Amino acid sequence: MSATIAILNANIHTQNPNQPHAQALAIQNNHIKKVGTNQDITPLIDETTLILDLKGKTILPGLIDTHIHLADYGRCLLWLDLTNTTSINELQTLLKQKVANTPKDSWIIGQGWNETRLQEQRMPTAADLDLVSPNNPVILYREVAMLCTANTQAQNHANITPTTPNPPGGIIEKTPQGQPTGIFRDTATTLIWQTVSEPTQTELLAATAHACQKVFQAGITSLHWLILNENEFTLIQKLYEQNQLLFRVNIVVPEALLEKAIQIQTKNPEVLQVSGAFIVADGYLDSKEAALNEPYSDDPTNTGKLLLSKETLSASITRALSFGVQPVIHAMGDRALDLVLSVIEQTKSNQRIRIEQAAILNPALLERLKKQNVAITIQPKVITTEFTVWSADHRLGSRAKWLHPLKTLLDTGVVVAAGSDCPMEPLNPLLGIQELMLHPNPEQRLSLDEAISLYTINAARCSDQEATKGSIQEGKLADLIILTADPVDVEPHKISTITIDFVILNGQILVVT
Repeated sequence: MSATIAILNANIHTQNPNQPHAQALAIQNNHIKKVGTNQDITPLIDETTLILDLKGKTILPGLIDTHIHLADYGRCLLWLDLTNTTSINELQTLLKQKVANTPKDSWIIGQGWNETRLQEQRMPTAADLDLVSPNNPVILYREVAMLCTANTQAQNHANITPTTPNPPGGIIEKTPQGQPTGIFRDTATTLIWQTVSEPTQTELLAATAHACQKVFQAGITSLHWLILNENEFTLIQKLYEQNQLLFRVNIVVPEALLEKAIQIQTKNPEVLQVSGAFIVADGYLDSKEAALNEPYSDDPTNTGKLLLSKETLSASITRALSFGVQPVIHAMGDRALDLVLSVIEQTKSNQRIRIEQAAILNPALLERLKKQNVAITIQPKVITTEFTVWSADHRLGSRAKWLHPLKTLLDTGVVVAAGSDCPMEPLNPLLGIQELMLHPNPEQRLSLDEAISLYTINAARCSDQEATKGSIQEGKLADLIILTADPVDVEPHKISTITIDFVILNGQILVVT
């Protein structure tokens, strides 16, 4: 049979080690039929074939994001974007405009400010927000890290008073006189967030459909959607029925919701499938709740916390496997990883088990990891934050050299894949590739090809889907992205500026607008 689409004169990075580069390819319906030179593809062309002459443009396999909270991303798209604000006055102007179009007493949420970019070189406070929004509760999140500013109305909703204590792992900033300034750090941000009213189901559906458009525009053709509650099941089903999922979706559900997840299984697993069960073994580094073998260097009595016993973890993994899905285990600290590996080593299954984060390693853990059928999934921007904003050297001491040792893991043969953790971190996978090449620990920086692999072939491997996606090879699904520039020709710190020209998904050409 002839090709449906023939792509000629392209610069193809295949992610296939047996054929790293190619000039042309042929697509037959929704699969790749042939990869090679123009001459290889020409015999497959007839009068029904659509011919695309790319004149040297670069093609990559469709990118895969292994960690995104899509419904939350949709919520965030309803928020006030403060990314480009350069002064508190400018922030106030944007907030005032939002207030003018928001009913009295309704919440206003924003995100993206960074005091280092503000003319005043300080964080906005409740007093700043009260000047332009005295009647609407307002919470404005910083660009990165768990930090926000809330106005007086928002604090009243959360019953914040001068006597409100700091929650474990968090700080409510106060003046010397003991009055809250409106700035909340780390777990203290939850005190405000838990009082924010939810959007309606109709609003959330529209917002998540908008998020789907953003994901597609970023060149992501497959993603792993980590859902937080069962309300998202209906949302996913409606998006699927309305053909608004512009990518392939692997659903990862909390282990406790596995029975209820059956309702979103479809007859087309290439598009939508429940593939993983999320299990949490410890906390996070930023709140010092990741479980460590030795105390945090700046907190000598704190070794974090294990959230599961060995018996409970083993039962959870066994239960996930009984449903035919992949255990996806959050384990950041070395003590948590020791626990997880001790259970995996006793688990008899051919299913690859995924460890989310796996932040702090050591030589002994590395040796154990490479002997198991596991994948480690990370979020590159989170790594940068842990070294810079969280100050890993100060909090971990000499252990910081073993914080996300990605190069070492890859060299050892461990499968490592990447995601965004959007909306907590930016969606852009090309930014993720950039961050991997600029790892804060120079010894752990990845090459361009290695960095791309974390969003392509390794991301497919992490869920045992490398037979159908992740590289440009004959027989695989025709999911491709065409870039406006070749990353090889771009300085590492500018890779995030490359944009997507268009996408081919399932053999269909989709224009990015």
